[in-house]
Amino acid sequence: MRTRIVLKEKNLPFDRILLDLPNKEQKQDWYLALNPYGKVPVLVEEGAWVYESAICNEYLEEKYPTPPLAPTEAGAKAQMRLWIEFCNSQFVPPVIGLVYENRKPAAERSQEKIDHSKARLNELLPRLEAQLQSQDYLVGDYGLADLTFTPFLALCERVGVDLSSFPHTAQWAARLKNRDSYEEVKIGFPA
Repeated sequence: MRTRIVLKEKNLPFDRILLDLPNKEQKQDWYLALNPYGKVPVLVEEGAWVYESAICNEYLEEKYPTPPLAPTEAGAKAQMRLWIEFCNSQFVPPVIGLVYENRKPAAERSQEKIDHSKARLNELLPRLEAQLQSQDYLVGDYGLADLTFTPFLALCERVGVDLSSFPHTAQWAARLKNRDSYEEVKIGFPA
């Protein structure tokens, strides 16, 4: 979803090819030849194929710099990458943990795992709240750092994570949801 958001923000045409992830289509030899990790996305363009969403997104930013989604100053660009790393390594795991538990029948859910994931998010959200205290987006204008969080903020909403104690973060999430590119998140999370 994150790479589709970039494509949409940059108004680049693309074909979306769906894989049957539950049936491990991404683990078939033909796909592993494109991405040895067997994960999505893979961005295929004449002369290049790129995998891992953060790398796909930076590739698109470098190749199609307008409209810009990343700062050009080295320090700000490093901050952008740090927020992307924070999202991927810290924020995503507890959100995905909640998603997996919530997909199980109620009788099979582990309340301990749910509580642990929510507690972890409550440890992480103050960092976002502090960053968003005096600005609308993580690193200056809307960009790659913000859109990296977008699908996972949407998942938080779906699994009942309450952002009301983090008003700046909640307002930021609302701003992200109001962008036209949010359509790509809705497509990725069918009702």
